[in-house]
Amino acid sequence: MIKEQNEGCGNYFSAPFYRNICTALIFFCILLVAYPLYAEPLKDSSFKLPETRALWVVRDTITTKSEIEEVVDFAVKYGYNVLFVQVRGRGDAYYKSYFVPGPESFPHIPDEFDPLASIIEYARPRGIEIHAWFNMYYTWSEDNPPKASEHLVKSHPEWFMVSVNGINMAKSPINSVRNKYIEGLYISPTLEEVRSYLSRVITEVLIRYDIDGVHLDYIRYPGREYDYTNRIRQQFYSLYGVDPVTDVVKSADDETIIYFLEKWVDYRAEQIDRQVRSISRRISFVNRGIKLSAAVKPDVNEAYFEYGQNWAGWLNEGIMDFVVTMSYFRETDVLSEVLNNSLQQVDKQKVLGGVGAYILTPEKTAEQVLLMSNMGLPGYCIFSYTTLKDNPGFSESLHSLLVSYNKALKKPAFGFQKPVKESP
Repeated sequence: MIKEQNEGCGNYFSAPFYRNICTALIFFCILLVAYPLYAEPLKDSSFKLPETRALWVVRDTITTKSEIEEVVDFAVKYGYNVLFVQVRGRGDAYYKSYFVPGPESFPHIPDEFDPLASIIEYARPRGIEIHAWFNMYYTWSEDNPPKASEHLVKSHPEWFMVSVNGINMAKSPINSVRNKYIEGLYISPTLEEVRSYLSRVITEVLIRYDIDGVHLDYIRYPGREYDYTNRIRQQFYSLYGVDPVTDVVKSADDETIIYFLEKWVDYRAEQIDRQVRSISRRISFVNRGIKLSAAVKPDVNEAYFEYGQNWAGWLNEGIMDFVVTMSYFRETDVLSEVLNNSLQQVDKQKVLGGVGAYILTPEKTAEQVLLMSNMGLPGYCIFSYTTLKDNPGFSESLHSLLVSYNKALKKPAFGFQKPVKESP
């Protein structure tokens, strides 16, 4: 998601998870029924967010029962009512899966321990929503390859993105890929088998866990220089008669660039749109009450043109319930400008403001939360629980400031409000 997630969560562990053949058969049968789902998106357009005070909870804080209790107790103490809990970090599963490998070396997690099931069990009676947070295309970041043979880096290197210069991420030294802007290796949304795989990953969780929401992260390209796999280049050529590399990106013909570059930007984004629609349909098939959201780049235009992340389209089309902007800015004026521009294109009642507490003081964090409230957003999300947990003084100061401004605005400081649906 950003720096703290990449650097502060650098240890990856694994735990063997039991396989239950009966549940596997049920899962397989549901997939057979659910897989096509070619109907129009079924998200309820009357959905409205309640006032939301959320935390992003990174996976390395849910590896034991005591850690999970600590997370939930913290949320209750400080009035947070939604937890986005990271259950897929680097192509792994912090839950019991039949085909996704577990985290990379977590020997202290007992075999019977299921992080996702445990946090649902502990949080639900306390009025806290649990949204399963999935890193989608971002799949690996370590110098050494994963140990598990079933990990996608080993089992499907052909699924990984290709640069404009023809370099496959998974077939290159990771140091040649990873840089200031690209966190690691990404699988490609331009491949149907990747989209099917990720939809299957989420379907497994949908049918086995009583979650309140699905939260998609890294539902984007790492940048404009990816993805140029041969297959999508061929598909684009069959549609427009030009190659997106030789005839568009590297062309010296200005007229060609202007016309076909726009087509290429749209075509790249459509591949991710297809992924989101697939997940939306599966959620509607399993349980329409489960909410679909995504962590998104805060500038809606940059998100689309640079990263293929069409979040305004997802909201306006009704295939996603809400988004959380990763508006991690030190300066509140910058945050205000970016959000105001983006909110003009969507219903702001379907947008939560993400706050990067890891780069802010308690005062600045509270200031940005207040700004988002004044902008009419239905709530906010703090990145991340780790920052607050590791800095108790920060947590206390922030809490006091938020309670004070809630009182001034005559808003409730605590409490949990279930989503409501408008009368037809």
